[in-house]
Amino acid sequence: MISIIENTLRDGSYTMDFQMTKEHTRDITKGLSSVGFKMIEVGHGLGLGAYNNPKTGLSKENDTDYILSAKKVAGDAKISAFFIPGIGTKEDIKNAADLGLDIIRIGININEFKKSREYAEYAKSLGLFVGINMMKSYAVKSYEFSKIASEIDSWNIAEVIYLVDSAGCMTPDEVNDYLYKTSEQCKTALGFHGHNNLSMAAINTIQAVKSGATYIDTCIRGMGRSAGNAQTEIVILLLQKLGFYKHIDIYDLYDLANNVVVPIMPRPQGMTDDEIHIGLSKFHSSYMPFVKKASGEFHIDSKRLIKSVSDVNCLNPSEGLFNQIAKELNESI
Repeated sequence: MISIIENTLRDGSYTMDFQMTKEHTRDITKGLSSVGFKMIEVGHGLGLGAYNNPKTGLSKENDTDYILSAKKVAGDAKISAFFIPGIGTKEDIKNAADLGLDIIRIGININEFKKSREYAEYAKSLGLFVGINMMKSYAVKSYEFSKIASEIDSWNIAEVIYLVDSAGCMTPDEVNDYLYKTSEQCKTALGFHGHNNLSMAAINTIQAVKSGATYIDTCIRGMGRSAGNAQTEIVILLLQKLGFYKHIDIYDLYDLANNVVVPIMPRPQGMTDDEIHIGLSKFHSSYMPFVKKASGEFHIDSKRLIKSVSDVNCLNPSEGLFNQIAKELNESI
């Protein structure tokens, strides 16, 4: 089983100068839950306690408002928050737990990993699911990462230990090297959080799964700090090719992105649904005039037409084929 902790509302807040509102949190959480995501992270990008700290950037709402806004509409999805020692305090963890927070992920620079232990133990004592995210993991060699992860594993506290590509600098081979070796040494589940500075976030995330990670992070439209994060829509499609997340309807995910997330994004990140769908469908964009004409004439969704036609003929579909399938789709509505 592969678990996604969907990060649009937390890592995505960086792109908005932490001005996510209660309404944004409510609408995106509700959308993610309805599509089928079971773990959703919310709040200030730098975690609990950062909302009122001028040094980290003041957020639009406080921790309480973010957590409660999400919990009210989460359904059976679990709500997560991030926590960085020195920014947040144990009091912040206690407050979050009292509000019904389900998951806390403690982020710590990998050279300071021992500082995470007391906070992890405290969060665990409150009944929270605990993750430890080793930020800037690439700052150590793979064998050093494995050694550190093994020590954290021996604490018997965390449910998941994360390899974190904070700079988006890693390659799939490196992700494999760090995680495969570590998976042989740790009984604790492993996770991966990747950024997209080398356009590797999605493929690194899939490589992480192949190398033993069972927890991964994604964001709608790749919305996140710097060049953004692994894009939810792309990762879902790639996971579906591996047999996972078949319960998520990609068209519902496109709608969530276009109708709820994209309107609040201050700048474009990631690939559009049209760009993704062309790849999914093995569709050559030179046939787009046929798509526009047929979808307009028969009043059907252009992306569904693209996929249906390409499933029949992705090499040289005729205009007649587009019209025939568009008519069939219209009649089946």
